[in-house]
Amino acid sequence: MTRKALLLGATGLVGRACLKLLLDNDQYERVTVLSRRDGDIQHPKLDWQVVDLDNMEGCLPQFKVDDVFCCLGSTMKKAGSRQAFRHVDHDLVVLAGQMAKRAGVQRFLVVSAINANSRSPFFYSRVKGQMERALKQLELPLLVLAQPSLLRGDREDKRPAEDWGNLLNRIVEPLTRWTDAHWLPVDGNKVAEGMVGMALEGPDSGLYQLRYRDFLVYSGKLHESHAKSA
Repeated sequence: MTRKALLLGATGLVGRACLKLLLDNDQYERVTVLSRRDGDIQHPKLDWQVVDLDNMEGCLPQFKVDDVFCCLGSTMKKAGSRQAFRHVDHDLVVLAGQMAKRAGVQRFLVVSAINANSRSPFFYSRVKGQMERALKQLELPLLVLAQPSLLRGDREDKRPAEDWGNLLNRIVEPLTRWTDAHWLPVDGNKVAEGMVGMALEGPDSGLYQLRYRDFLVYSGKLHESHAKSA
C-alpha cells in the first residue's frame, strides 16, 4: 500500500533530508511540499507548492495525506524578534497540526527539541514546550515529537552555539556511546531517517517522543526495510 506525505520546512537541515528520503522510498507515491519559496528539486513524485504559510487554512486539500512531516523552525537571529520566532516555531506548527486534524491525517511527525518544557524559564525551551502541549491537545491519531539535542549537518544559516557544542561533543562522545544520553548530538540526516522510519515501521497511533537512541533504532529499521524491498 502506497502513501502520500506532506512536508513543511523542506529547506531546513532536517527537512531537506526528509524530502530526499520520502522521494527515494517506494512506499510514498506522492510528496507535497508547502513552502514560502520555490525549490530547485525536480522529481516525478514531488509537488512543490509555494504558499503563504500564514494562510495555511486555505491548504486543506494539500493536507489530505497519510503522513505530515513538520520540520518548521527558526532561530532568534533569523526571526529577528521573540514574536517572530514564536510565530514560526509555535503558531505555524500548531496551525499545521490543526489542519492535519481537520484533514484526517493518520500520522503527524514534528521536529521539537530535547529541552522542550512549557514552564521553562528559557524562552526557546518554553516555546517548544508550549508547541508540544498544544499539539497533544489536538489528540491526533499518531503524534511523534522528534526531540534532538544539538544537530549536526550543513545549514544555510550558521548557528555558533551548535557549532561549539558539536565541537565539544566530538571530544566526549566516544566516552559516552554506551549510554542512552539524550543530550548527545545527532546528525540531521539521522533525525530525518528516524522520523521516516517511525512513520513506516512504527505504530499507527499514540503519542511518542523520539530521542537520540530512538533516532538510531528507527533509522536502522528504515534501512532494513529498504534493503528487503531492493
